[in-house]
Amino acid sequence: MSVNAVLHSEWTKIRSVRSTVWTLPLAALLLIGIGAGVCGSVSAADAGARTFDPVQLGYYGIFFAHVMVIAFAVLVVGNEYSTATIRTSLAVVPRRGLFYGAKLATGAALSLVAGVVASAGTFLVSQRLLAGHGAHLGDTGTVRAVVAGALYFPVLAVMCMGITAMLRSLTLAMGLLVPFLFLVSPVLAEIPGLRDLAWYLPDRAGQYPLRLHLDAAAPYGPVTGFLVMVVWAVVAAAGGWLVLRRRDA
Repeated sequence: MSVNAVLHSEWTKIRSVRSTVWTLPLAALLLIGIGAGVCGSVSAADAGARTFDPVQLGYYGIFFAHVMVIAFAVLVVGNEYSTATIRTSLAVVPRRGLFYGAKLATGAALSLVAGVVASAGTFLVSQRLLAGHGAHLGDTGTVRAVVAGALYFPVLAVMCMGITAMLRSLTLAMGLLVPFLFLVSPVLAEIPGLRDLAWYLPDRAGQYPLRLHLDAAAPYGPVTGFLVMVVWAVVAAAGGWLVLRRRDA
């Protein structure tokens, strides 16, 4: 099969499963909606605090939105293992590199579209609600935050798709990724002895550029932080490919 045919096949698989289709729109709605709710409730006293960061506050919903991105990525890969259709897919597309690459590319592309809409929408809505206390695109660090917010979804999706391919199980992947990125990672960041380690976890590193006021305790800058998350995604994608290449369906 040609590359275009395999890509179209992966797109068809995604849009034919309703639970998968709705995850990314929900992620965008959560990011925009929660950010709007939080920013709309900020008082003048809160906005006047020295540590007040309007951009970081606007992206508050990222903690909840990325659960939907995880669900999307896990479903894209894990559905075929849970239904045993992976055997059929590999019989139709015996070139496993093409099959796997098309799946990652399709999932990443759709996540990027959702990320662009979510990040731009979150910034515009949240900063408008903050009125005179909000940030503008011309302010230092705002463009970087919007771009990082848009790229966060596809990078997270690639990482989760790779991990799901390694685990070869929808249930195991969801059971590992959702608690780790939604609960464990934020908790580790609050434990004194583990804070240094927490900086290198994918979600913490990837979310670091989503702020104007940088943390003096951070071991890297915002761009390097995002690259840490990219490394996680690349390693996970490579691990998924190795498992797919070496093991039978």
